Amino acid sequence: MSLKLKITLWVSAGLMLILFFSFTFVYYMFIRVTTKGELELLKDKARTLILKDLPSHPEYWLNNSQMEELLIPQEMVRYIAPDSKVVHQIYSDPNLLQFSPSYVDKETVILKTAPDGIFIFVKMPVFKEGHQVAILEIGRSMRRLGEYSRMLISILLLTSTGALILALLGGYFYTNVLFRPLQQLVTTMQNIEKSGSFRHIPLPDKLTNDELTMLSATFNRMIDRLQEMFQKQEQFLADASHELRTPLTIIESYASLLRRWAFRDDKLREEALEAIISESAQLKILTQNLLSLTDKEKEDCEQKITFDLLPIAEQTAASLRVTSSREIEVQIDQDLKELHMNGDPSKIRQLLIILLDNALKYSQLLVVLKIGVTENTWVTIEVIDQGIGIAESDLPHLFDRFYRTDKARNRKQGGVGLGLAIAEHIVQKHGGTIQLKSCLGQGTSALITLPKTCE
Repeated sequence: MSLKLKITLWVSAGLMLILFFSFTFVYYMFIRVTTKGELELLKDKARTLILKDLPSHPEYWLNNSQMEELLIPQEMVRYIAPDSKVVHQIYSDPNLLQFSPSYVDKETVILKTAPDGIFIFVKMPVFKEGHQVAILEIGRSMRRLGEYSRMLISILLLTSTGALILALLGGYFYTNVLFRPLQQLVTTMQNIEKSGSFRHIPLPDKLTNDELTMLSATFNRMIDRLQEMFQKQEQFLADASHELRTPLTIIESYASLLRRWAFRDDKLREEALEAIISESAQLKILTQNLLSLTDKEKEDCEQKITFDLLPIAEQTAASLRVTSSREIEVQIDQDLKELHMNGDPSKIRQLLIILLDNALKYSQLLVVLKIGVTENTWVTIEVIDQGIGIAESDLPHLFDRFYRTDKARNRKQGGVGLGLAIAEHIVQKHGGTIQLKSCLGQGTSALITLPKTCE
């Protein structure tokens, strides 16, 4: 059974249940209000008759003119002795006589239902000298009320039937409209499954705020993101294959050369070994960077420890001065003696190495590392070089994996195009931002802003 049919049936069943209780209440209140009014009239009439001192005036019953003037059509008046025998009675509807008399010792109201209608009775005790001597009973046939009640039941049944039909038809068409976006979603997903291509759910020109439209829009955004990730994955695989193929081809060529000729030529052997060692180192760097990018760690700070950034920056700069034989100047705000922040110190060190290493590769002049604090809540790290700079058209792509402005030159300098992608990943994990500013021939500036507390 489809979900549309289930909802239609459940809505119809719920509506019928509500109508049943509503109509039952209406019918009950109709009978109750009508009979209550009639009973009050009978009680008033019985009290009026009792005031005539019926035990002392039996002539009222012998001369019916005085009693019959109080009698209306479809009514009966009985005077019942303590032995439940009827002493006197007058009536205008013989159907009331079918109910046998009974003696009670208090005021009593009785409502009876029979095939020929509804009947109500009021019984009042009659006293003489403080002792009950009889019962005055007044009965009335509510034949009209019975007819009205049957008519009301017919109307309610007819209304219920019409409501059920309308609920079924309306529910069916309503669920069709309601489930149209879901049907489009199912159809689109089936088409994606069959064709293997990404598709969108068509949305109305004027978007509404309902949940199904939001579901369709969310699905389309998810498809866009999946398509983007799929394209990036394809590009990543293609770039990684290309980067791996080049050093492997060189290693294979020089290894083949060694096997054929290098054993008799010392110079050729030295050249081949140097090339193999160089390309092996390149492969090692590439593998390490790939492992960093495919890391499955949590997106928040890995260790979430508090550490002082200044010693890490000084030590990193000192290490790179030794390995590169270049000058790196560390500039720290004058009022900073220590700078504590929360995060992963090993990742922050890796971030500094990447940025300083890039600055050293593309500049032969002084490299500056600036560290400061903004608004007492943000740590700023800026690496400035005075090197060759970057073209404005290349700036938006620098954080793409394997992107290099000059592949031949970068390869000679040892780059694989993954450093800035890893740096961006580290900054994002720490909840910060990274910006690059550059101009050809004037150098490059990398500005990183990190929160002192990693959320």
